Amino acid sequence: MSENQQNVYAVSEVTHYIKHVLEGDHILTNVEVSGEISNLTYHGSGHVYFSIKDAAAQLSCVMFRTYAQQAIRLKTGDQVIVGGGISVYAPRGNYQLMVRSVRKAGVGGLFQQFLALKEKLQKEGLFDKSHKKSIPLFPKRVAVLTSPTGAAVRDIMQTLLRRYPHLEVILLPTVVQGEKGAESILHNLKEAERLAPDLLILGRGGGSIEDLWNFNEEAVVRAIFESSIPIITGIGHETDFTIADFVADLRASTPTAAAEHAVPESAAVFQLLADYQQKMEQSLQYFVDFKRQILDDYSNRLRLGIAQNLRDKRHQLALLDAKLQASDMTQLLEQGYTLSLHKGKILRSSKQLERGDAIETIFTDGRTKSIIDEIE
Repeated sequence: MSENQQNVYAVSEVTHYIKHVLEGDHILTNVEVSGEISNLTYHGSGHVYFSIKDAAAQLSCVMFRTYAQQAIRLKTGDQVIVGGGISVYAPRGNYQLMVRSVRKAGVGGLFQQFLALKEKLQKEGLFDKSHKKSIPLFPKRVAVLTSPTGAAVRDIMQTLLRRYPHLEVILLPTVVQGEKGAESILHNLKEAERLAPDLLILGRGGGSIEDLWNFNEEAVVRAIFESSIPIITGIGHETDFTIADFVADLRASTPTAAAEHAVPESAAVFQLLADYQQKMEQSLQYFVDFKRQILDDYSNRLRLGIAQNLRDKRHQLALLDAKLQASDMTQLLEQGYTLSLHKGKILRSSKQLERGDAIETIFTDGRTKSIIDEIE
């Protein structure tokens, strides 16, 4: 490259020069670097992309398929020693380490902190199911605590309103990454307590362990535990876990999944209500039919009882009529019997009379009067 300061170089020329300098350095062409794995991606092509970092810096790495097939399986948080050469990826103007070998050197510092805090809080019982609050089936107000920009908030809002259009959604814009993240999360958790929604969604998109670290801060985790509002977390991708996920009332695999867990689908609710209405109508019709059957039974019994009672009364009347017929004096007199009266009263015994008493004898065709002369 010419040292003439008046020359103007194309971007590709500058990049090519840097690439030549880096790849020509005898130290950088075959170097070993130690650090903690982050931003790990196993690509479908077979290549592996990741970063290694320490407290002060991070270095982008790529391990092509040929080397990846022979290497150990990596995980985020692994402390490793990688070997290879520094190169420049011209399309993005980034320098990176072309990894040819990798070996583990222990667990990374952030991951160690993660495990230590997780163990501490687990022993305190913060993850116990007994502390989990129930997620409301039909919330009216849902607060969403996330960054106001990016895919996560869009996915959450669209999913909530698509599934449950009449829902009131409160967005609490929150810093979810970097130095101010924990403070912002804590502030909005307090704000949510003041607004008192039925449910709170705490979410953000995917990232490295350091990107998600705000959700591993002890103060944030304890604030989630102490919240009086049920909380669903949807942090990162399906394979990402933070300590906030363990203490939340429900952990969803993604922000979209958190929204799906938060509210029912309105069409399903309407169908459920229609099913309940049909079952209620069927139950009511069954109740009415059952009562009608009872009334029919009582009516039949009453009708049969009246008929039986009428028959009994008629039988009694017949018996009485027979008795009356049997005691009819006219018929007795016609049969040859007579009726004797003394002082207007029917004589039933000879002891009722004395000599000299006057009696009257009634025949079917007339009456006679007599004086008692002798009583035997």
